[in-house]
Amino acid sequence: MTAMLATLPIPVRAALWYVGALSCWGVSAGIIRYAAAEMPTIELGFFRALFGALLTLPWLVHGRVFPLPRRNFGLYLLRGVVEAVAIATWFIALGYMQAADVVALGFTAPLFTTLLGALLLGERIRLRRSLAIAVGLAGALLVIKPANLLGGGELGWIALLPVLGSLAVAASRIAGRRLAQTEPTVVIVASLGFITTPVLLPAAALAWEPVTLHSLAFAAVIAGLSLIGHVFMVRALGKAQVSALAPYEFAQLLTAVAFGIAVLGEWPDRWTWIGSAVILGASVYIARREAQIARAAAHIDMAPKT
Repeated sequence: MTAMLATLPIPVRAALWYVGALSCWGVSAGIIRYAAAEMPTIELGFFRALFGALLTLPWLVHGRVFPLPRRNFGLYLLRGVVEAVAIATWFIALGYMQAADVVALGFTAPLFTTLLGALLLGERIRLRRSLAIAVGLAGALLVIKPANLLGGGELGWIALLPVLGSLAVAASRIAGRRLAQTEPTVVIVASLGFITTPVLLPAAALAWEPVTLHSLAFAAVIAGLSLIGHVFMVRALGKAQVSALAPYEFAQLLTAVAFGIAVLGEWPDRWTWIGSAVILGASVYIARREAQIARAAAHIDMAPKT
């Protein structure tokens, strides 16, 4: 398969790796939704974090790297805690909501990343990107459905959990962006499992139910798909910019929808499609706009000084 990919143009290879990563995560969301009938979702999230940490051990041993370095430990810890919040809200939401809705609301993460970048890192957001963020959040309301927030829907405020999870993902990305300036990639990736596992344990213990081999198998598959998705994502981003790959984000939603229909018999309504299209459109615009600004800044820096 790798040999076949090598014959394809680089942009096509990047797109295929990216779609592969998103498809892994879309299927993972469907499996979480399915497995929620056998195990409390927060307990499932704990085992997903635990297995994720175990799967990185060979990588760490091979590189002779310790996953919790003393340098920048506070930032690693902060990133692990917000990532644990993201896992908890994502898994709990999938116990109540269709996978398609949760995935669609996950598209708001790039919007929050841009917003937090301005608030925490001093990055500038001009009018057009501000409007795009507002439009994207309006799309999220379409997916959530105002009736839920006003008390008339069956989900109530649970419908906001995926949005809270996206905010946590955005905070994790901001912390990861800072760590990437000085820290090795293997430590940045592997540290997550070793921090999120103990952070999630108390909440999982409160909802604990007897573990079966069947439910553990689900957790192992979810962790494996997540890790494979991250590997595919790294390969994709090594060959193309985020702005070029952003239009393919819909692959995760389509995969989750296909799994939901085929396995769970769940069909998303029109508001999920409309809202996710609005959110994704805003996210793609912001990614393209940020790439344009970065290229313009690089051009100015490379211009000869007189």
